[in-house]
Amino acid sequence: MGYSLTPSRWLLLTLSLTSLLCQADNSAEQLAYRNAVTPPPPGWNGPVFQLSDAYPTTPPATCDSQQCPWLSYPASLFQTTFGKDGVPQWDATWNSYIQSILSYIREGQSDDLNNAQGFNTQVAGKTRWYSVPWMAYDPTSGREFIHGLTNERTAVLSDFHGSRRNLHGLGANPHTLVGATDSQAQFETWAVAYYNDVGAYSLGQAWDQQGNPRFGDYQGVPAQSGMPFATGTVVVKLLFSSASPKDVPYLHGSPQWQADRHVEKDNQFYCERQPQPVHLVQMDVAVVNPQSPTRWVFGTFAYNGDLGGKNVWENLSPVGLQWGMDPWTFPAVPKSASIRARQSVLNRDNLNVRAEHFGCEGRLAGPVDNKLSSCLSCHGGAYANKAGNSFFAGAFSPPIFGFDGLCEQYSQDNSNYFQTLTFPMQPAGGEYGQLLNLDTSLQLQIALQQWSYFQRDKVPQACVDPSS
Repeated sequence: MGYSLTPSRWLLLTLSLTSLLCQADNSAEQLAYRNAVTPPPPGWNGPVFQLSDAYPTTPPATCDSQQCPWLSYPASLFQTTFGKDGVPQWDATWNSYIQSILSYIREGQSDDLNNAQGFNTQVAGKTRWYSVPWMAYDPTSGREFIHGLTNERTAVLSDFHGSRRNLHGLGANPHTLVGATDSQAQFETWAVAYYNDVGAYSLGQAWDQQGNPRFGDYQGVPAQSGMPFATGTVVVKLLFSSASPKDVPYLHGSPQWQADRHVEKDNQFYCERQPQPVHLVQMDVAVVNPQSPTRWVFGTFAYNGDLGGKNVWENLSPVGLQWGMDPWTFPAVPKSASIRARQSVLNRDNLNVRAEHFGCEGRLAGPVDNKLSSCLSCHGGAYANKAGNSFFAGAFSPPIFGFDGLCEQYSQDNSNYFQTLTFPMQPAGGEYGQLLNLDTSLQLQIALQQWSYFQRDKVPQACVDPSS
């Protein structure tokens, strides 16, 4: 009787081999800079992700208006006034701003962002896009081998079709949130993010070639080396969902990639991974712009096949832009003292997608983000200490993804969460001690945390199935 190498047997074999490899070579360098949690199986003939980690070693040149046109817009765009006229409205200027960032990201990419090519890190023969280390350490949510996607927040149909409440859990991902549950079908989110060459210089300063973090100070304040990210830094993040056009009709024509993602059984996601289709649902962008009160401008696009564009890029509809957390808007203040949010500008009229894409009380969030939060409120909580401890290990830093009562009531927690911070400021509230401000980079925070797990365990912790 022959032996059949089923997917589950292949998983056990792969995990065993991975364990042996870790025991044979458990260096920080091997684990920090490996391409994926597990390598491709024998006979795999599809795309294979290669980590882009040859970081620039010289400080970046000043980014001129031709290369970074978003830097040429007037500072008045980000000035805050407190009358009715101070609430920004989406118009041609804001659309032009976010489209200038998208045009930069589109350079060197295929029109259809097809699975075979994926996202190209090379533009005009030079490396433009770089990866953060340590994102392939955790076997539960770490990088998969096809496109380097990592497991993020699990969404439900109401996220796509419109409902105030949403699922806070993350499937097999351990970044669990508190809050409402939803009995609808669940859809995994898998994402990959890159820093451009300007931002990558900071990555190379923050981590040595042996996979260990470097620390120093910034104007006398403890900091991870290389911080803050320089003007001209661009970050792009592509978010894919296991939801299909059958589930979400406006995803028709969306790029379909393969991802080595968790197998679903009885509406739960298990440790076993198999190559399965995912569809592009969202693209996030972020740029360092010194005219912003946080030094950052975050933006997000939603894919909408109903727009009828000639290619994928023309079907990316802007959701909005954000440059602060609106600390004078509920729930950071009581409703009686609240004014309308004015550090986000939302494209309320131009989206044909039937979904509530917007975050807490008029702040910006994307289609598969937590709509009770906002882009900058989440990323603004990117802190850790020199031991690497952050949100995974307990109350070492502010709550990133949420807490009881988020966006629902005025409270000290909400007031702290929606405070506009900039590098190298400490978290609002003062209860966390001296932390390292990671300049909005949740990837650096995760990298430091994974490094700290390695220091403690020497091998990655095994994934645990829901039924266990």
